[in-house]
Amino acid sequence: MGKDVLYNGQLLTLTRFWANNEPCLWIKDPSQIHLPKMEFVGGYPSEYCIFIKNLSADERAGITLPDGSPIDIEKEIKELK
Repeated sequence: MGKDVLYNGQLLTLTRFWANNEPCLWIKDPSQIHLPKMEFVGGYPSEYCIFIKNLSADERAGITLPDGSPIDIEKEIKELK
């Protein structure tokens, strides 16, 4: 389960990567695979994500709710199931 967020103007899912439980931003659309720091992480063509640990503090601060409202990304990560 994840939470919809905006990052770089794109709607992504804040979730945990299934293989190692690392927090990440998961694509919702194949056109998003070209976002900076996006990585192919699986065997299916739609398995791409940006690992939160690879984002700078400024980039993390750019993650918002879909309406553009700021969020506490560290708190959101702790609440991910």
